[in-house]
Formats: sequence, structure tokens, C-alpha cells
Amino acid sequence: MLRVSGETVEGPRPSDLFDVFNDDDGDLVVVLLDVRGAAESSGSFLSSLMRAARTELELHEPLHRVVSELELQLAMRPGVEAGLIVLRVSQRDSRVELLNAGMPPIASAFPGGELLIHAALSGPVGRRIGEVHPYELIPLVWGSTWLALSDGVTGGSLEPEAVRAVCASLELEQAGMALASAKSETLYDALQEVLPQARFLRDDASCVFVGADAQGHGRFRSGIESH
Repeated sequence: MLRVSGETVEGPRPSDLFDVFNDDDGDLVVVLLDVRGAAESSGSFLSSLMRAARTELELHEPLHRVVSELELQLAMRPGVEAGLIVLRVSQRDSRVELLNAGMPPIASAFPGGELLIHAALSGPVGRRIGEVHPYELIPLVWGSTWLALSDGVTGGSLEPEAVRAVCASLELEQAGMALASAKSETLYDALQEVLPQARFLRDDASCVFVGADAQGHGRFRSGIESH
């Protein structure tokens, strides 16, 4: 019922890493990391951060536990911080847990053409000790597509308008489900088309699409009330 695809256009140094998996409760989990800071990241450090996040998420631990584990890893690298997106999608409950810490807004496109933008509710993990990183609990609308981006795609911008421009270039409201089912090379070409010309490959540019097939609408209903 859920379709997922993602791709990274690599910059001169590794900064992004994403992972997609099912946790012990059967929920789909998407994690996107974007590491920044004085020490600069290495591929091995990015991998260690992802392992820390995945270990907690596979056990379906609360999202604050995930953040705590990442803070422990980042404490060993003064001056380094990590933008973090976690999407935990439950087919059974038709809901999405969304954590966005210091990343560009997440877009969700709905049948009928509506586009919602979910801005970050906190700064990057590791920027300030003890910062609270809230998350949202959102009904999963069947037929919708979610798009998570690193700031390499938006030229470093965290503004909603930059994400809306990317969505317009990708035609997310019309082509979202196809993008969520696309092969890597197709996404790579699409991502190259929308990258800002001024970006000059400063760092990695990553995008991950999650599509909720409308055929699931009759089988799964959300217990979350929409307002």
C-alpha cells in the first residue's frame, strides 16, 4: 500500500544519508540525516549516526529516544549538528508521525491538488544541549504523497517558498505517486532538473518520496480526527 523511493545527488563531501525500513510493529520508517559543522562529516560518521537512529526506530521507540541517541553521538563531535527528518507511517492506524529538526519543510500533496507544507518545529539535533524536538501526529490520507528534502535541494534555504518551488518543478500534486514508485535513475534525472543553479554542489542533495496508494483507503482508517 505504501510506495517509497529516494535519491541523492552527491556533493564534494558526504553530508546526507537516508534509510527506509519496517520496524518491529510493521510501520514504515523513513530517516533522512543532513550533517553540518566545523569538523565536517565522513561517510563512517554518517553511518554511525544512522545506526544509532535505526537501532531505536526498529524497536518502535518514542522519537525522543531517537533524538537522545543522536545527541550522544554528536557530543563526541563538538561543533557538528545534524538536521533530522523521521517519517513513521502506520498503514494499520492510517497515521504519520513526523519529526523535522532543522530541515526544509516536508511537503504532502493530496488528491484534488491540495499541497501542505510542514515546517521544522526545532533546530538541528546537537545545536543546543537540552533543546526539545517536538513531532507531529497526522492522519494518513490515501492517495497522498509525502516529500522529504535535504537543504542541498533548496540551495540551503529552509523557507516554505523554496520547497513549494521544488514541488511545482516536480509536479508533485500530479506526479507524486509515480515519483514514489520511480527507479533511482529516473529520480536522479528529476532531481538534477530542480537543483538551484547557484548551488554549485556545495553538499549533497537528497529527496525521499512516500506514496500512500489510494487502494488502501477502504481497508485502513485513521483514528486521528482532522480539523
